[in-house]
Amino acid sequence: MAEVLLVGSLVSLLAALILMRTGQEQKSLRDRVLAQDGRTVSIRLVDEPSLIARPASRGGPLTRISGWLGLAPGLLPNRRLPLPFVLLMAGVTGGVAAWGGTLVLQGPAAILLGLAAAAFVLRMLFMWEVGRNRDEAFKQIPDAVGLMVRAVRAGLPVGEAVRSVAREMPEPTRSEFQRLIGETGIGTPLDRALWGIHERTGLREYAFLSVVIGLQAQTGGGLAEALENIGDIVRKRVAMAAKAHALAAQARTSAIILIALPPVSGTAVSLLRPGYFDKLFGDPRGVNLLTISIIMMIIGTLVIRQMIKRAVSE
Repeated sequence: MAEVLLVGSLVSLLAALILMRTGQEQKSLRDRVLAQDGRTVSIRLVDEPSLIARPASRGGPLTRISGWLGLAPGLLPNRRLPLPFVLLMAGVTGGVAAWGGTLVLQGPAAILLGLAAAAFVLRMLFMWEVGRNRDEAFKQIPDAVGLMVRAVRAGLPVGEAVRSVAREMPEPTRSEFQRLIGETGIGTPLDRALWGIHERTGLREYAFLSVVIGLQAQTGGGLAEALENIGDIVRKRVAMAAKAHALAAQARTSAIILIALPPVSGTAVSLLRPGYFDKLFGDPRGVNLLTISIIMMIIGTLVIRQMIKRAVSE
């Protein structure tokens, strides 16, 4: 029980540190907004990179840890899972893993196992949310670019075209472009703000859009035609991704059957021959064997999932 409480406390401390870091990022953005209104005493001047340069990544170890967990500021504008529920799941999983680890490991090693399990659950849940947001944003890119093209062809400036995307598009594109409007309102160039969407979502299409708008601002030219070409390319990429996802259905079905086969067959054997698995649960060696089997099943499931995901993404 002491190990379980210790793991829960460490998970809560880690979550608190990450949330404090998130609050510091929000405070920094608020200070920038106040600086634009003239309500700060001093403003630090920095050298701005070129319009089409990639913004330099900033942040200390805690920021990198929060990014690895999928909890970086601005990464999840729309959360599907409440944060207390995620922390509760991580704490419970870490406690159970630490308790199970005491059956085969020493005390410190069991605690480390619980911490690793809690961190893994945090990353899994947050990255699941990030992945769902990324997939939805990817499918909405052709409509967003098409809306910008129609606005530019109608004679509106590119800033107003971006505002139309923030008004008309559904989530999560709406939230990303609303943040983009806020960043441009405090002095961030449009192409750099678009690159920020690329960094948060990992979608290369926003990087293409950022470069096109940056080059157009420097050299001039027909923005509507360039945006239309990007929209056509993105539309083909979305169609190709949907086709790859459909082709991977057979692999996903095979993976589900392989994962479900051990518990289903074990339950069937237990019903047909009661007491057949008594030694597996009553003997310490059987418990150790069962624990190792569950760990290997989890690792195999993750490997299969990663292989399918990589095959679809490529």
